[in-house]
Amino acid sequence: MEIKAILVERISKSGNPYTAVEIQLTDTLKKLVFLTPAELELLKMSM
Repeated sequence: MEIKAILVERISKSGNPYTAVEIQLTDTLKKLVFLTPAELELLKMSM
């Protein structure tokens, strides 16, 4: 099974930047997954 996921950087409603993984579950449904700082660093190292 393949799952489409991308790393996104956005601004919250309160104006703070955040990074999350956006997973495309269906054509119309996406899920944001917020990672710990350590998980984010591991992803950045692998890019």
